[in-house]
Amino acid sequence: MSVDGTGPMGRIDAFEALKNGRIQGKEARLRAAADLMEGTFYQEIFKAMRETVPEGGALSGGAGEDMFQSLMDQHIADAAAQQSERGIGSALYRHFARNMGLAEAAQVVPAMPGADTSGSGEV
Repeated sequence: MSVDGTGPMGRIDAFEALKNGRIQGKEARLRAAADLMEGTFYQEIFKAMRETVPEGGALSGGAGEDMFQSLMDQHIADAAAQQSERGIGSALYRHFARNMGLAEAAQVVPAMPGADTSGSGEV
């Protein structure tokens, strides 16, 4: 995620850029907000998955390990959101773009290879 397309931007920086108006244009602002939402969604999924893993053991890292895992999860979530073409961020973007009358929203996302697009349910 980047304000000007020149490099990566953290989630907090991207949120501040949205809030302060550094990201201009309806499409760019909507895309940034959708990417932020998708990254946050992924991070919450990672957090929930980590809670299912038993803690303890001989190599428990304590608070430092928890902080590192949280930062690593945030980084992976942001990267996944940026590279996802069919994720929740894209779906949110298309939905809101249609409601806002943005031209890019009219583009149809192609079906995944092997997906049944006939509605018959047969594979």
